Amino acid sequence: MKKLLAAAALASTLLAGSAFAGQDQPHRDPLARADANNDGVVTRDEFLADVDARFAKLDANKDGKLSADERPRMGGRMMGRTDGNGDGAITLEEMRAQSLQRFDRIDANHDGKLDKAERDAVMQRMMSMRGDGPRGGHHMPPKTPPADQPSTPDGN
Repeated sequence: MKKLLAAAALASTLLAGSAFAGQDQPHRDPLARADANNDGVVTRDEFLADVDARFAKLDANKDGKLSADERPRMGGRMMGRTDGNGDGAITLEEMRAQSLQRFDRIDANHDGKLDKAERDAVMQRMMSMRGDGPRGGHHMPPKTPPADQPSTPDGN
């Protein structure tokens, strides 16, 4: 259950992050936008640079904190969880800390890089949780055998 909740939080945050970016051309893979040199791999440094850029864009009054007013509707709840000290504002350090936790969860082989396979794996988990994708997550109705096959192994 904890893994499912962590995956749901990760999915929400990643999707919200892509909405925050406001890119002209949306990416199906929200992590791909952090690949600054377009080599297909997102390093920790590239990931943090993307976090910094998103923070700067959101910090409308440039006070170094994201107030509730500066947080977009999408992802506002997830962004609220980033407020480590509970003061109602999110600092760049708080946003970086939570983002690095997410990076480390996605980095399956712990090499400090997110390759396409790792990014694809997290996207697949996100789509499955939303009910998109080939397996459809828990939203899909149970599979029923074709009419010409028995519904139980013993033919009953």
